[in-house]
Formats: sequence, structure tokens, C-alpha cells
Amino acid sequence: MPQAIDILNAEFENERFWNDHGSLVQQAWREWEMKHATTLSDFNNDVKERRWMNSSLLEAIDDAFANPSEESEAAVKSLWTNSGGRNQVLPKGVYATQLLSPSGVSYLRKLIDVASLSGIPTRRPNGMNRHGMIVDSNVYGAVPVQPLVETVEEIIDRILRPVGRMLFQDRIGCEDDLDYYAFTISYDGTEMSTMQSKDMDLKEHRDASVVTLNINLNLPEENYEGSEVFFRGYPAADSWSSDVFGTSSKDEDGGGTVTFSPGMAIIHLGAHRHGALPIMFDDSGNNSEGNQTSGKRFNLVVWLFGELGDVRIAPYSNDEQLTAKQRWHGCNQ
Repeated sequence: MPQAIDILNAEFENERFWNDHGSLVQQAWREWEMKHATTLSDFNNDVKERRWMNSSLLEAIDDAFANPSEESEAAVKSLWTNSGGRNQVLPKGVYATQLLSPSGVSYLRKLIDVASLSGIPTRRPNGMNRHGMIVDSNVYGAVPVQPLVETVEEIIDRILRPVGRMLFQDRIGCEDDLDYYAFTISYDGTEMSTMQSKDMDLKEHRDASVVTLNINLNLPEENYEGSEVFFRGYPAADSWSSDVFGTSSKDEDGGGTVTFSPGMAIIHLGAHRHGALPIMFDDSGNNSEGNQTSGKRFNLVVWLFGELGDVRIAPYSNDEQLTAKQRWHGCNQ
């Protein structure tokens, strides 16, 4: 089984293995799904009934789809605040909501755990993270388990794409967010003696996306210390002739950190520079509040971009921006 070793610029690590054996691995997944059809059918029912989504968010999202308008979008925006809970104020351009219900977190983790125990080789999630999996039906080395892929695509179609267009109206147009790349990641602060094999932090970077959704999948009892996501200043877009990847020097546009809680999601521009601080090893087994710690953080990340991986960075003028109906129903409406 190919091992993920490199920690920088490793997008093509073990590329030859996946080119040579990718179709065989996909066939293994098809056989595995047939063998576990009964178990997976229960997951499929949950996908169809959307039991995994926070009920307040679900209601607001459904109303916006049924009646796209400034009023219905205002209700959705009220649930995507610039305050991430725990009395934290989020950096400019970073929004947070309680996306998953407790049962939704458990549902996704069970699906991921079932797939992880399959024994089928999986590709590293990206060029920086070594631990996790790609979720996709077509990519060699990805996990194509149907209820997992369908849940991710439901999150994209019902939440990420329209909400991203709504929150970043000057950055996202009709063709900029039609394709996706989804993956899970894990950070591990346990077993200090083997820390070289763990992902404990993430260096500062930009995503290969126009917009990114990051969802915490820790169970309520899985506490950890550290591992906050840090952001630099909001990416400026004053004019196309300037460096639109630059950051504002204004204090109010400065960065900050985000602390996750189970089921919480954040959304931000892919061009917004960010990373993850080290997850802390706590040999006492308790965090600063006296609660039992697992020392691990689990997340699902989804990138949206245009056809063939195109990532638009030029801003849209006011008269080029999408209408509410286009944001929720697409540009062919």
C-alpha cells in the first residue's frame, strides 16, 4: 500500500501507483459496496431525509430555494455569522454556522470509519495533509462510497454553492464554482514518540478554490487542545491591475483564529491565506477545562472551482454580479 510521506508539494506522490492500479482499486470499491449493501442502504435513507443537517439551517436553506429573494437570503445570512461561538470574533471574510446536527456528525464519522476499515488503499487528501481521504466517484485513489459522495454533493448543491455566491457576491459568478474537490483531514497530537508520522499542523497557504467549506467532524466527547485555524488579512480586490492576492494593511481587515466545535462549519475564499496551528499533546488526558481529550481533530473540506480547475480571482462589478435567483437556481434560469 502506498505511504504518504512528504509534507510539502506532494500532490503527485505515488502518482505512478495510482495510474497503474487506480482502475483495479475502483473495482475493489465496487465489490466492497456490493458486500456491504445492507449497511450502506441505511446510510442512503439518512441522505435522502437530510437528518444530518442542523434543522434551523435546513429550514432557511429550503425557504431560500423556494423563494430566492433578499428577505430569504437575510434569514440564511443570519445563521452564517462572523462570530464563531465561544465568544470568538472571526476574521473578516470568514463565516461560521452550526451545519451538522449531533446525529449528522455521528453519521458522517460512521461512514468514514466504515470506509477506512475496508483495507482498500486510499490516496492522500492533498499535497500538504498526509492523513485523510479524497471523497469522489471518479478520482483514482478516492473513496467512492455512494452515501458519502451523495452527502458531500448534497452539502455542495444545497449549501456551499448558493451560500458561497451569497456571501461573496463580488468574487463568484456562474461558471466559477461548478466543480469540486472534497477530502477529509485529521490532526493528531497523541503518541509523541511517533509525532513525525502525524499531521500536527498545517503551514500557511491558499486553497486551489474560489471558495472553501471546512466542517468539523469531532464527536462531542472528542476534545483537543490547540489546532486553531489561523487567517491572514482578507484578500484585497480593489482592482484587476493590483495584486488581488494581496492582503489589506488595515487593522480591521486583519486576520485571526478560529476554534472549531463539533458540527461547526466555516466558509471562506480560497485566496484567503490560512493554516492550522499545532494540535497539542496532553499526557494528562484532560484539556484546560478538565474534560477528557482525544488529542485529535477531524474535518471535511470541500473546494469549489471552475471547469478544469480554473480559479477566478478578478472581482465582479456590481452590474456583473448574480441575482438572488441565479445564486440559488443557477444561471440558466
